[in-house]
Amino acid sequence: MFFTKDIGYLKDLLKRAFAIEKYQKFFYDFFLRSQKGEELAFIDAGAHVGVFSDVALASGGICYAFEPNIYLHAFLKDLYKDNEKLILSNKAVSNQNSTAIFYDEGTNAVGQGGGIVKTNHCNHKESGYEVELIDFCEFLHEILKKHKKITFVKMDIEGAEFDVLDALIEQKLYENIEYIMVETHERFFENPSQKINPLKEKIAQNNITNIFLDWI
Repeated sequence: MFFTKDIGYLKDLLKRAFAIEKYQKFFYDFFLRSQKGEELAFIDAGAHVGVFSDVALASGGICYAFEPNIYLHAFLKDLYKDNEKLILSNKAVSNQNSTAIFYDEGTNAVGQGGGIVKTNHCNHKESGYEVELIDFCEFLHEILKKHKKITFVKMDIEGAEFDVLDALIEQKLYENIEYIMVETHERFFENPSQKINPLKEKIAQNNITNIFLDWI
């Protein structure tokens, strides 16, 4: 896929990705840094149809994208087949290496609500298929051998973010990442506050300033 170096194009992509205004300048800065020869590494955890992956690539970076939905993964594989800067995986981001059922949204096979955590979001989450899980912290340790620092992580993994972030904070891997932007899904659980409050407390107790819980 060819990306024109046009700032209007990047602006349109940010709008398409629903990036809120206060975070958009980050990507213009990333673009300038890439133009000066800096290598930038992005991670798109929960790529869906690739809207954030497009932003990462247009910002001049390499993007590691994870999408366990078999239909969306096939689409992304074809979409980015000619772009060596997009490294695609069909594994689901988790806090362990294992397998799990990916619960889809029934007839809406490519909807945004599918995931490995069975929640109250969809009462019809009885259909699904087995997918591989990847231990996100292990993955970070591995790619940090290649990249001195990760530029940006976007995480939209439908409720699995709580376990993943707990592990990431425990191992202090946030220190190797400039920005971690998370769409949280506590609303999908029976007791939302029991999910989000401990995470917020852990971020505050560790004086973490680069994990943001309001990506969307």
